[in-house]
Amino acid sequence: MPRNGNEASSNGRTADFGSAYEGSNPSASASSGGPGGPAGAPGKPANLRAELKPLPRPALVLVVPLGDVAPRTVLDALAALREVLGLTVKSAPGLDRPKYAFNESRGQYHATSILRRLSQLGTAHHDAPVVGVADVDLFLPDAPYVVGDADRDAGAAIFSLFRLAHGDPDHVRRRAQVEAVHAAGHLLGLSHCPDARCAMFLSRDSADADRKGPGLCAACRTALGY
Repeated sequence: MPRNGNEASSNGRTADFGSAYEGSNPSASASSGGPGGPAGAPGKPANLRAELKPLPRPALVLVVPLGDVAPRTVLDALAALREVLGLTVKSAPGLDRPKYAFNESRGQYHATSILRRLSQLGTAHHDAPVVGVADVDLFLPDAPYVVGDADRDAGAAIFSLFRLAHGDPDHVRRRAQVEAVHAAGHLLGLSHCPDARCAMFLSRDSADADRKGPGLCAACRTALGY
């Protein structure tokens, strides 16, 4: 589904790593890969929101901070993944701000390039899925910015607090939990949910993140076999 120029989102797409450019200044015109866009498109029932069949629950999920992400934020994200998705999770050592993904003309960081690096980290840990938590402004070529992105085939997802970090610290921590569940949900096989209260609803800004909770709606839970 094509996006208009004002839409910002987190994606559940499957990226085409072969066509994505990675370097000191990733191309803003690079292809963003396979299907993305909000769930609930015509022809897709609300209870069939996984673009792929739900994936087997992984033995371990790594959570990796990138940049200046507070340790408490990482702990909150870990707790949400345990409580909501029942995952075994572990915090990996933090990584530096991803300068390799910076696009000078946009002043933003190319999400797909970061996913590639995160997937390599997962490979080094027995192919564990990886959820990155960043503090930089992310983009995909077809959107002004994104809150997050995911590549199921590579087993990597990322979300950023750059546009969510304003306001009361308790609200920011809750947003981190909501988006951590959202990112991991993509890796488990879920796409975006039309229920604005579900963690899998597409977040365009902090208002969206505040409206929804870290929990999943009944349809998304059923899709995962919960």
